[in-house]
Amino acid sequence: IIVSGESGAGKTVSAKYAMRYFASVGGSTDETQVEKKILASNPIMEAIGNAKTTRNDNSSRFGKYIELDFNSNFSIVGANMRTYLLEKSRVVFQASGERNYHIFYQMCSSADDPRLAGLKLDHQDNFSYLNKGDSATIAGVDDAADFQETCRALNVLGMKDTSLRSVFTVLAAILHLGNVKLDETSADSCQIPVDDPALPIACSLLKVSEEELRQWLCHRKIVSGGETFIKPLPVEQATFYRDALAKHTYAQVFNWIVKQINKCFTTTIKTFRFIGVLDIYGFETFESNSFEQFCINYANE
Repeated sequence: IIVSGESGAGKTVSAKYAMRYFASVGGSTDETQVEKKILASNPIMEAIGNAKTTRNDNSSRFGKYIELDFNSNFSIVGANMRTYLLEKSRVVFQASGERNYHIFYQMCSSADDPRLAGLKLDHQDNFSYLNKGDSATIAGVDDAADFQETCRALNVLGMKDTSLRSVFTVLAAILHLGNVKLDETSADSCQIPVDDPALPIACSLLKVSEEELRQWLCHRKIVSGGETFIKPLPVEQATFYRDALAKHTYAQVFNWIVKQINKCFTTTIKTFRFIGVLDIYGFETFESNSFEQFCINYANE
C-alpha cells in the first residue's frame, strides 16, 4: 500500500488508519500482542520524526515503510520498519512558522519530570535550535501530555527507564550544543568564550572532554606528507561543523530507536504473507530548495 499525496494531504493519518485496521482484524493470540507494539510505534516515530511546517502541524519529515507479517491464519505475528531520508537539517534550522522535531518541545515542556532531572532543560525559546522558526507552540497541542504518551509508548515496546534516560540525555546535549557560542577572532579563526555556559553542559551530557571539544570545534587537523598540521577554522565553518555534529548525533539516536522498535517486532514464527504500508514525504516546493528537498521530491515522484 503506497500512501501518496502532497504535503499536508493526510498521508500519515491514512497510513495509521490502515495499520489500525490490520491490527484490529489480524489481532494475534500470542501473549506478546504484536499489534499493540505496532500501534505503540506510531507516537514514538511522530515524536522523533514529525514537526510543524507551514502546511501541516504534524508533518512527517522522514519516509517510513512498515511490513506487517501474518501467519497462515492471517494473524499478525511480527513486523519490520524501514525509514528513509530523515530531514536532518531541521535539527539545526527551521523556516519561519515551523518547528524542530516534536520531541524537543515535549522535553522542554516537561523539564520538571524526574526522567529529565539534571539535563538543564529550559523554555524552548532559550535554545538556538528551537527558536529559529518563531513558532514554539501548536494550537490544540499539549507538548507535556504528548511527552507522557511518548514515554508510555516506549515502555510498551519494552524500553527501560535507563534507556529512556540515555536517549533524553543525548537529545538534551544536542540542544545545549546549539547554544555553544563561536566568536570570530579574525577572518580565518574563531574561539569559544572561556565562560561559555553551554559548552560544559553539552560535554558533561555527552561524556566528552570539554578541552577537546573546544579545540576541535574551532580547528581541524591536516595530515600531509607524514606531517600533521592544526589549522584554525573561520566562524562560518566552525558553525557548520558544530551543526553537522548535532545533525549526525540526532540521526544516530533516531536510527537507534528504530532498531530497538524492530527488535520488539521480531518473531521466530514462520511468516505466511505480509502487507507493506509506505508513508513518504509529500511533494514540496519553496522559494529556495536545497539538495535535500530535491531528494525528497524525487523520492515522492
